[in-house]
Amino acid sequence: MSGPLTSNDVALQLARLSRQLDDLVKQIGEAEKAAVNAREDHTLAHAKAFLRSEGPMDVRKHLAIEATHVERLAAETAEAVVRGLRRSIDTVKVRIDVGRSVGAAMRAEASLAGSAGTP
Repeated sequence: MSGPLTSNDVALQLARLSRQLDDLVKQIGEAEKAAVNAREDHTLAHAKAFLRSEGPMDVRKHLAIEATHVERLAAETAEAVVRGLRRSIDTVKVRIDVGRSVGAAMRAEASLAGSAGTP
């Protein structure tokens, strides 16, 4: 920004942050659904691979892990997206709090400036 910050600038920034927060909340809802679906896809694929495998228990377990590697990575990635969106939401919430504090400080300053000429 060039020049001093105005109360209108603060209000506009808070409105932008509010819209950004709303968008992130919508995104995390979809991401959580995707993460649940990916985790369940992995669980089901792992169970099927384990049941198809032959040999001792440990061998069957490791064959199932190997056979479902792609599904497990998809589930882990989907969960990482959810974590990233949560961090983004937390960041926007902090920025909103800072904006509110700046707005309050500006109002207090304006109030003091207005009462300076009053005896």
